[in-house]
Amino acid sequence: MEKIRAIRDRIEWFLVYAVIGWLYECIWCVMIDENSEFFNRGFLKGPWLPIYGFAMLIIMFVIRKLKIKRPMLIFLTGAAISTVAELIGSYFLEKILGYFLWDYSEFFMNFEGRIAVKPEVMFGLLVLGGALSVQPKMEYIQERFKDSILHNVIFIAVFGVFVVDLVTRFAAL
Repeated sequence: MEKIRAIRDRIEWFLVYAVIGWLYECIWCVMIDENSEFFNRGFLKGPWLPIYGFAMLIIMFVIRKLKIKRPMLIFLTGAAISTVAELIGSYFLEKILGYFLWDYSEFFMNFEGRIAVKPEVMFGLLVLGGALSVQPKMEYIQERFKDSILHNVIFIAVFGVFVVDLVTRFAAL
């Protein structure tokens, strides 16, 4: 039962960070271009960007494995791993979709429009906030409600919607 709970917890982390990433992207685009209207920033229909979920899972694993506690090191680790994840993600999406979903060509110190300094600094700050604020709160909730039927039902429902969204998107390719 503990292993199943641990898997559920990691999937919840993934989903929470994927939603936070989606919210960040929506806010970021409106802030960058005040004439911009809201639009779904992802390639899925739901409010989630899987690249954020995967990147934060990897980052949290690295931070814990290396026992990184200092905020500056969390920021730098997060920014570095996010940069690599975004670069790899852009190539992956280009291979799957025929294009990638962002273009940083206008940003200072960009590489092929795929990565740039400013967004990576922002990702480092997001990781810092996630590691120091969101993660402890998530773990507290998961521990407090670990045997809650309602918690499990909500998890199964949200995860089910995510899986359906993912499958239907890739089936449409």
